[in-house]
Amino acid sequence: MSTYINFITESGISLGLLTLVYFFFLRKETFFRLNRVYLIVSAVFSGILPLLHIPVFLNSASSNLALIASGPRVLEAVDVYGGAGANASGLFLSLPLIGLIYFSGILFFALRFTWKLGQMVLLVRSGEKRKYKGLTIVRLGFETSAFSFFRWLFVGRDFQFGTEESNHILKHEMVHIRQRHSVDVLLLELVVLVQWFNPFIWYLRRAVRENHEFLADALVVNKGISPVRYKAMLIEQVTGIQLQVANNFNYSLLKSRMKMISKIKSPRWAGYKYLIGLMTMLLLVVVFACEKTSEPATDQVAVKSASVDKQPLILIDEVVASKAVMDTLDPKSIAKINVFKDKKSLEGFAVHYGEDNVKNGVMQIFTQKFLDKLQENTVEKNASMTGQNTGDNAEYEGSPVFFIVEKMPEFPGGDLALRKYIAANIHYPKDAQENGVQGKVYVNFIVTKTGAVGGAKIARGISPSLDAEALRVVNNLPKWTPGTQRGEPVNVQFTVPINFVLQ
Repeated sequence: MSTYINFITESGISLGLLTLVYFFFLRKETFFRLNRVYLIVSAVFSGILPLLHIPVFLNSASSNLALIASGPRVLEAVDVYGGAGANASGLFLSLPLIGLIYFSGILFFALRFTWKLGQMVLLVRSGEKRKYKGLTIVRLGFETSAFSFFRWLFVGRDFQFGTEESNHILKHEMVHIRQRHSVDVLLLELVVLVQWFNPFIWYLRRAVRENHEFLADALVVNKGISPVRYKAMLIEQVTGIQLQVANNFNYSLLKSRMKMISKIKSPRWAGYKYLIGLMTMLLLVVVFACEKTSEPATDQVAVKSASVDKQPLILIDEVVASKAVMDTLDPKSIAKINVFKDKKSLEGFAVHYGEDNVKNGVMQIFTQKFLDKLQENTVEKNASMTGQNTGDNAEYEGSPVFFIVEKMPEFPGGDLALRKYIAANIHYPKDAQENGVQGKVYVNFIVTKTGAVGGAKIARGISPSLDAEALRVVNNLPKWTPGTQRGEPVNVQFTVPINFVLQ
């Protein structure tokens, strides 16, 4: 449901902005063909935009290197779901009711559209048909103004062929047919089904039909008829039925059409206004379609391509690994490799791993999965400003606290078992559900050298009840297998995000 809401929201915003560009900058210009292209492209673009996902590659490893060295290990987020209470948004703002109203609207306009198409089929079947210049003229059994739909041209019962007026009417409708204006009309009707609640789509729909009339009027007038005489004909054709799924000779506001017939052609420089629409589309792509991602691995990336004089200390995702383990690593999973050999660069590693272990250099290997998880480390960096245990000099019960050690602590059953344990034992507080409170709570905790969990603190919270529930579950975690550094058990800090989500 949320994916669909995102789709119609992004599509609706795009339609709104592009329609405003047309209203303020383009609607009074006489570039009717360009206006037609702009309006149809706006509708199609707005439908495609939410489906676009353009990766913007960033060098995640280098930008987060300092953060890696100074922050605790971030575990995968645990999702906790709860039902939204009545007070969260009220009865008339609840998602189920909104969804019911929205899909009821789609059903209504779909039935309405189907009914209009059915009307067209009945008119074709019931009318008297004749061929005319590759078209099918359908004479109806009642009086109406002329209108067209694809290759059918409908005329009223008393329509007289061969007169000056009828010839101009036929020329007008043939412009609609030959330029396939019915395709535009059907496309906009389909967009209306999805965006029926959006006032901009109704204006865009009207603008497309109005522009069709401007196109047909301009071509007829250019073929020799006096504008004054043509305006008189428009007034005479005001009466008649209106089938909005078709192109009517008298469709749209008569006043607008008559103004446009007399309007002086727009200067060429006015064509540059369409760049405003293009820039708006590019801006929408940047805002909605571009996604930040880490620098991708390529087939050319290989662990063995990085070498040092002697065996270096190998760190795979900040965990010490042997060369045998490194050789089994899938090259396609590697996002970044860093090799450190100079003395200054090795000083920071020596603090954690010992000078003897890093004397031949350090090879850092980062997988894509690990780097994706590092995006959340900003939370821990902020936590360090509030006095949390996130520095090299931090202690817990008189012993140092580490972030990365040679052998990391292990939860019984692994990370998946940890997430299952938290999800099974945590409860969404009732007051938070009733007040519509949701979000992600980050909890810092320490796996002590005995394997017990202690020192749990909120790195970033949402509300007192959610924070308290997250702390309760973390404080009650069962014993871990403690981590070791140089063969000795040590304290290791972790961060676990707990995501409270209302459904």
